[in-house]
Amino acid sequence: MLEKPNKLRIALICGVAIGTVSAVPGISLINCCCCAGVWLGGVLAMYLYKQQLTEGMPPLESSDALMLGLMSGIIGAFTATVINVVILAIFGPVEQGLMRSIVGKLLDRLVEQGGLQTDMAESMKEQIEQSIRDSGKLSNIFGSLFMTLILYPIFSILGALLGFAIFRPKNPPPTTMVQ
Repeated sequence: MLEKPNKLRIALICGVAIGTVSAVPGISLINCCCCAGVWLGGVLAMYLYKQQLTEGMPPLESSDALMLGLMSGIIGAFTATVINVVILAIFGPVEQGLMRSIVGKLLDRLVEQGGLQTDMAESMKEQIEQSIRDSGKLSNIFGSLFMTLILYPIFSILGALLGFAIFRPKNPPPTTMVQ
């Protein structure tokens, strides 16, 4: 019986995909839907792994999904952090500036409609500004890495298990004996 294919290459491919989807401004909004980009990375890992299995190899197992999801999620967390740091160094806090604009307009509208007091809106705007100033600090970068090292493997494993359920070989229906 042949050995199963190496998981590292597939985990690297899917981890980079997860990190890219998670870090590129605009595209990263897909993760607002319950980390959908990370889930899809796990499903992609199982699809690619299934494509490498041949006839003489052991069948696809749930342990393959667990390992691929874990590895892809960890690699994705590091990739996302590196891409975020590069984008922050080159362009500055792009997403934070966009959020500042959106939230600022929303708060102004709430004040105009009487749903929020002016001093409370100004306080919220100041907190947003402080958050944007703190976004480039090394402690926040490591804090973000720590959180993604927890969340990405979890959601990537869930995606890989979903991929396992989709791509695993279906058992043939039992044959009935005719007497």
